[in-house]
This record gives sequence, structure tokens and C-alpha cells, in this order.
Amino acid sequence: MVSIRHRQLFCMMMVMVGLLGNSAQAQQTIFNVPSADVTPKGEIFLQHESQFRTWRPGRFINSTEYSAYGLGHGTELDVTLFNVNAPATDNITLGVGLKKIVPLFPKKFPRQELKLTVGQLIPVSLQGQGVGNWSYAHLSARAPRLKTRVAVGVSTGTRQIFGRTTVGAIATLEQPVTKRLSLQGDWYSGTHALGFLITGFSYTLPYDTVLFGGYQIPNTPRCGRQGFVFEFAKYVK
Repeated sequence: MVSIRHRQLFCMMMVMVGLLGNSAQAQQTIFNVPSADVTPKGEIFLQHESQFRTWRPGRFINSTEYSAYGLGHGTELDVTLFNVNAPATDNITLGVGLKKIVPLFPKKFPRQELKLTVGQLIPVSLQGQGVGNWSYAHLSARAPRLKTRVAVGVSTGTRQIFGRTTVGAIATLEQPVTKRLSLQGDWYSGTHALGFLITGFSYTLPYDTVLFGGYQIPNTPRCGRQGFVFEFAKYVK
């Protein structure tokens, strides 16, 4: 069972890396927290994430498959597959929803890129764990000179994604270093399956593919273990 899932994940990664498309103008998440970007109208966004936990008895690999379609007017349709893990969690979940970006005072503060980001996802367990909810919202702004972008907000969700019903704070940080390299991080408060601080980088590769790498630190041992996070992302017209 595990080996089959490993092969499926490898195939998904290779398909995404091999697709042709435009340069990655944005991303759906920083690592786990939704970003203040939205998929451009008519484009498809694909992103694979794998988390490799430090080895001890228990879960070792946790994978998530993100996808989005740009609907225009600052809105995208999101479809995400959660909990494709080894060892298995018996709670593989498919989430469908929308993310909306609302620019705030764009004429008065154009360089600050003030934005309100709101999202709603309906997670449906494919293994009998029921239907849940995930709602989030955050405010973001960018420092004009340093180009640093910070977002702070709130998230609430149910066991299909978080392992239990939870309400807490979310935060992100993005710092461009060069045209290709950026430093970034995100954080969920609380003691649940996503209760981690993750810091790392993103780097634009040839063929318009973006690589993300990071390291996650749990808020408490109840959230899980430390480990590495790797992502591949792609825009396709």
C-alpha cells in the first residue's frame, strides 16, 4: 500500500515538473498558510508538497497536492488533496473552495500592496471521516523599499484537515533576495496537525518551475515532529 502511494506521488511530481507554462507569478500557499496571491484568470496552478518528518516510530511522509484555476476579479477555484501519507492516516481528504483577494486603497498606497485575503474550503474525507470546513482570512502589506511582505490573520477548520476542530492565528513572511530567490516562512498557532512554524526559501528554476524548501518546527510535541518541507509549483495556461 505504501509503495503504491510513493509511486503515485513520484509520478505527480514528475508531471508537474515536466509541464510547460508561464513563469510562476504567485503561489497558492507560502508553505501551509494561503498566500496573498491569486492565480491569474484562465491559468492553472499546480503545487506538490511533501513533508519529511525526523524518523521515529509514527508518520514519516505527509504529502499535499494543491491546484487552482483563476476565475478573474481576484478570485480562484481551489482543489486540494490532503493526507496522502505514509504510514497512512486513513483520512485522505479532497477539499474544494474559493480564495478571494481584495486590494485595499490601491490608489492611495500602491507600493504597500495592502490586501485582504479570504478563503473557504469544504474538505470531504474520501475514507469515511465526513465533511468539514476550513475558513481563513488575513491582511497583508509590503514594505516599499525592502519589498518584505507580511500577512496576519485567523483560520478555523475541522478534523478532516487539522486533526480536530481548531481556531487560531496565522502569519506569513516573504522577503525577495534576487529575481529568482526569496526567503519565506509561515505559522499556524495552536496544537493541531498544522501547528508549525516553517521557514525556508523559494527559487525559480528553468522551464518556469519553482522549487520551495524549508524546515518545520512544531508549536508543541502534540502537533508532530520537526522535519523538512519540499514543494514544486507550476503555472499552466
